[in-house]
Amino acid sequence: MLYKFFSGSVVHDLFMKKQKELEPTAQCVELKKLSDTRWACQYNAIWAVKKTLPAILATLRDIIGLSNLHRRTEARALSAIIHETFVVHLIIFEDVFRTTKFMSDQLQSATFDLEAADDLAQSVTIAISEKRTEDKWREIRNEAESLCVNAGIAPQTQRERRRAQTSRHLEGFVVEAPLERARLDTDDLRTHSFYPVIDRLLMEMKRRFSTETNEVLRGVSALSPKHTSFLDKKIILPMARHYRISEENLSAELYQVRRLLQRKEEQGHTITSTKEFLSLMRPYRDAFIDLYKLICKSLTLPVTSVSCERSFSCLRRLKNYLRNTSGDSRTSNLALLAINTFRGCEEMVEFLRTIDAAFDVLNSRNPLGKGYKAPMRTTKIGLNKSC
Repeated sequence: MLYKFFSGSVVHDLFMKKQKELEPTAQCVELKKLSDTRWACQYNAIWAVKKTLPAILATLRDIIGLSNLHRRTEARALSAIIHETFVVHLIIFEDVFRTTKFMSDQLQSATFDLEAADDLAQSVTIAISEKRTEDKWREIRNEAESLCVNAGIAPQTQRERRRAQTSRHLEGFVVEAPLERARLDTDDLRTHSFYPVIDRLLMEMKRRFSTETNEVLRGVSALSPKHTSFLDKKIILPMARHYRISEENLSAELYQVRRLLQRKEEQGHTITSTKEFLSLMRPYRDAFIDLYKLICKSLTLPVTSVSCERSFSCLRRLKNYLRNTSGDSRTSNLALLAINTFRGCEEMVEFLRTIDAAFDVLNSRNPLGKGYKAPMRTTKIGLNKSC
């Protein structure tokens, strides 16, 4: 709601001016749009509102005094919902999301293994559980009061309300349920908001990163030659039991594969990754059936689904106006080239960019088009290498 209102040109310009007036030396902050799928985007949106809350309220007060009736009504409605309770919730979620943001960023790394992800999840869970204290609540209350003073938000006062009367048709009965909804005080947010938010987040963290699942996923790291627990039976065993592999067969295969690797090292063959380990074991897959199966499964278990989600973000950049007539085959090939970047192959990158620019130039169907969509002329024959 705030982002939609402040994204308008008139309100946005006034919002930028208010930020410069209140903090001349600080850089202006833009409000972020909320996203239901990206955790980091939610934290950035909350942080932007907290950072610019004084400027937001000052902008709303100025807009209320303008002549535009529709804009005045929206500004008055937004100003009414930004009160002390709103600020307390803002501080709570900003503090909790800040703790989990670096975990979200780290899990997007392409080189992050499952064991390190498990350790990171456990440390974040402990950090969140340590916030469930009275001292932390007092710290949040003090920060909220300081922000209310800076933003000019008046403290909420509990107005004395008329006592609810018992209905006539309930006379003669014992009424145990409340007759009206009690208004929450700021101190009541500790039990109705602060503790439930932390408990729900801890429950979700423990559900997503359970101990049983993490023990199975630790076996993936034990199949990597770079890891210290490489071919450790105690770590691989939970993963083998999950995929119904007997302990006797696994013990025999691990003993034999260690001797095989030792013989390969004496011959000068070293492995540094799980893919190389799989290539080495492929000629012996009939002898090491269970171990070969575990290696194949370890290569198909990613830490997160970030790699799959990158394809959707990449497709949005590729399928633009200039390529709206390209077929599915070419779009799929371009997506593969964009997702799997060519590192150390500058000549291949330059060749692909040239071919891509040539397609855009030659794909001219509209005789009235402009730019790359313009008809073929002699001036468009020469391709710029920077395309």
